[in-house]
Amino acid sequence: MPLHYEKYPFTPILGWSISRNEVFEKCKRQYFYAYYSKFVQGVPHFKLAMLRELTSVPLEIGNVVHDVIEAFLKRLQKSDSNIDEQRFFSYARQKTDDYFSQKTFLETYYRYTDTIDRDKAFAKIELCLHNFIGSPCYSWIYMKAIRNREDWMIEPGGFGETRLDGMKAYCKMDFLMPVGEEVHILDWKTGMKDHAKHGAQLKGYAAAAAHNFGIQWERIFPKIVYLSPTYDEYELRLDHDGYESLMATVRDQTQQMRTFCTNAEENIPRSMQDFPMSPSPSACRQCRYQELCFPQGQGQKQTFDELKTIP
Repeated sequence: MPLHYEKYPFTPILGWSISRNEVFEKCKRQYFYAYYSKFVQGVPHFKLAMLRELTSVPLEIGNVVHDVIEAFLKRLQKSDSNIDEQRFFSYARQKTDDYFSQKTFLETYYRYTDTIDRDKAFAKIELCLHNFIGSPCYSWIYMKAIRNREDWMIEPGGFGETRLDGMKAYCKMDFLMPVGEEVHILDWKTGMKDHAKHGAQLKGYAAAAAHNFGIQWERIFPKIVYLSPTYDEYELRLDHDGYESLMATVRDQTQQMRTFCTNAEENIPRSMQDFPMSPSPSACRQCRYQELCFPQGQGQKQTFDELKTIP
């Protein structure tokens, strides 16, 4: 029987996630814009909505790779015939053209470049997918994991809401599959290695699987699959101390974020002025909301222009 995330009734209280805490730690003002946009004053809502939808080349490379692998796995659930590599990469190119033609990129919006080099982006996507189909992980899925393919959970819908030690959290995994008495969780990465961040992410996935599906913690084997620039894997071995450490981290980080609320139960934030900026050219360059912090002609132009000089 395929596994599905449990559905929870809506509650306004904030939910912990790796990505939410990462933004919180990086820049409180960006965090305010990203998670409390309806409380932003002096900026039209259509402008905030437009900025929120900005994407980036690395993000879309990851989206294409994830969606192509998702389609491949769902096809593998129905048929274990050999992959047609020509069709596989043609499909990836079609997805690339679709995604890159329909979205607004912060690189062009903020004039870091005049155009997006779609061919260069596809070369990175193609490399990731070549590394995937030539990997031990790919062979292992075909030879062993496929025996339980009816129980696979592939890119589930929604946001992956769960409960960690009673706390609201979001942990959406890419691919979960039972193999014998074990449960394996795979997460695809197309960017840089970050074992500290990704290790916490894997623990979150494991805790969500343990809670949602009643799987013993020690039977879960979460793994990051790095697809660029070369193939690599990072697998965690879980123990009881790791679980207790994760719960303590989630509890502490959730409490820190809640201190920036005037009403934590309703998730109502303090005023925007209580969410300070943390200017950093490299971080600001990647932020969708940078123009709200560095408006041209208001004493911030030099800082704003510095962002364009970063390769």
